Amino acid sequence: MMNKSETVDNKKRAVSPLESEKIEKLLVSFCIPALASSLVTSVYNIVDQLFIGNLLGVVGNAATSVVFPVVTLISALSLMCGVGSSNAMNIHRGHGDKKQAALCVGGGFGLMVIGGLIVTIPMLVWTRQLLGFFGCTETVMPYALPYARIIALSFVFAMIGAAGPFIIRADGAPNYALACIVVGSGANVLMDGLFIYGFGWGIRGAAWATFFAEGISAAMVVWYMMKRFQSFSLSGKDFKPDFKNYGRMAAIGAGPAFNFATQAMVQVFLNNALKTYGAQSIYGSDVCLAVAGVAGKVNTFAVAIVVGLTNGLQPISSYNFGRKNYGRVAEAAKKVVSLVLVLGLLVFAAYQLFPRQIVGFFGGGDARYYEFSGYFFRIFYLLIALFGLQSSVAGFFSSQGKVKQSITISLVRQVLFFPPMLILLPRLFGLMGVLWAGPVSDLAMAIVAGSLFIRELKKLKNMEEDKLKH
Repeated sequence: MMNKSETVDNKKRAVSPLESEKIEKLLVSFCIPALASSLVTSVYNIVDQLFIGNLLGVVGNAATSVVFPVVTLISALSLMCGVGSSNAMNIHRGHGDKKQAALCVGGGFGLMVIGGLIVTIPMLVWTRQLLGFFGCTETVMPYALPYARIIALSFVFAMIGAAGPFIIRADGAPNYALACIVVGSGANVLMDGLFIYGFGWGIRGAAWATFFAEGISAAMVVWYMMKRFQSFSLSGKDFKPDFKNYGRMAAIGAGPAFNFATQAMVQVFLNNALKTYGAQSIYGSDVCLAVAGVAGKVNTFAVAIVVGLTNGLQPISSYNFGRKNYGRVAEAAKKVVSLVLVLGLLVFAAYQLFPRQIVGFFGGGDARYYEFSGYFFRIFYLLIALFGLQSSVAGFFSSQGKVKQSITISLVRQVLFFPPMLILLPRLFGLMGVLWAGPVSDLAMAIVAGSLFIRELKKLKNMEEDKLKH
């Protein structure tokens, strides 16, 4: 028999908005701040590209392109920490276990610090070798080298500033989570202008602007955890190093992390293919790398839309899954995935209609530069409307702690199809074969993601029906 305190606690949990409010209203309240946070996060990359591209042109855009894989890797680790800790926290909250939920917050924060250091140290020690591995040419190396070394110093800050808002959002403060990103991004814009043009630091100024801006976002996250956390009390013992706890957090966030980590690998393969086959074409390696760099940064907006909507879905999905409200889990997921596909069609239209205008924002180039940009956007991103299934469906599975399905979706595109296509198609079609590897891989991923998603929705429906019968 339950005692009085347990009865009261259950009543409090039963009226949680996450399980009682209309799904549409919850999605608006969670997805809009999460979407805004994700879009503003992409500004960190976009702003540097704008300033550097307009200052240095093709070599500047190529420099950021060859550094971008390690930035994507940081995003992957941030998702692992943020998604893993926030989903685990919400699942434990759904079960009524606040002690374990608090340990999830501390474990997530420890992972953020460790993840940042794991990338920082090799990037500082083997900068030139890694840039060469990422596809950097000798012409671009003098610009990429200082940029990479400086931003490597910010990786711990970047991890906390990107992953921390997941926990804050799960704590019921999506607006503050958004503020952490907006303030840092705004500072980045201001300092880019000051350091690059005011102080005349060039590409180094862009890197130092990123360093200080990431530090500001991280400080805001730490302050919230120390002073404003509201779901339960946090103490120093919750942040005590616990590698078993780190492993649990990492396992839950492994799906989204694997998605982004393999994207970093894909960018390395893509850069090297463009370097090799670009040199054999009329465009040259540097032009191809520059266009890919601009396109990759622009596409962070499309990725940010999907990631933002998925991040907004996850607190709703994970909490209700923990409370065994399977019908609500399925309903929220169907609405988000449908919206992702509709917005993907709008991105597709923009890429097909305005590729030259898009790259024009990031500095000028000759006729070859603009011609290749048209090919890149129209061919490589031909199935961009379906690309959103990779993150949204994978995130849906991660919110339920189902890592295997989440990883499978990324594995199909990023490992099983894209690298082999980058080997086979260029041998048959040269540089254009590099570009066609994108849509071929997107189609394979969409088939797998769609099939797994439909099967999971049927499973949730059956689980909900069984629950109602009993």
